[in-house]
Amino acid sequence: MKKKFDFSAEMSEAESIKATPKNEYLEEEKRLLDINAKELASLNDNVHYMIANLVNLLEFLQEYKVAIAQQTKEEAEKFGQSVLDKFLYQIQDKCNETERKIRKADSYIFIPHTIFYILIITLVALSSFFASIIVANAEVLHSTVIWKPAIVCILMAALGIGITVAIQKFLYRGK
Repeated sequence: MKKKFDFSAEMSEAESIKATPKNEYLEEEKRLLDINAKELASLNDNVHYMIANLVNLLEFLQEYKVAIAQQTKEEAEKFGQSVLDKFLYQIQDKCNETERKIRKADSYIFIPHTIFYILIITLVALSSFFASIIVANAEVLHSTVIWKPAIVCILMAALGIGITVAIQKFLYRGK
């Protein structure tokens, strides 16, 4: 038969451990370690909960970002298209107006008003010179009779051109 080991001596020795400051310190440290272990377990649960929430939040933000980007893109395209349509409409109006002016101007030669009046005065002066040459043709070409009407006609033309330019400047100054 096996011999039974008697634990009573060890038990009495264990009971005989007296409360010493070292033992109290160890028990306090053990109690604090248990509290720290419980707090660490709670902190670990909190960290796990926060990580799960952060992952969910990041997934939500990515979907939200895509939705915002798509909506913004659609609005920007609509705005750009409306601006381009307005610009195209304005260009088309200007082109149509220019085409009308070109068709209207095809049969006309543009001459400013001042040039037109100067041409009329010059034509009148040359006509009067031609008439005076016919009248003066009876005398010799080198006589003063032919040069007097030529000088008078040139002075009339210069005076007419001067008056025309002055009137034009006076009329356009009022606008």
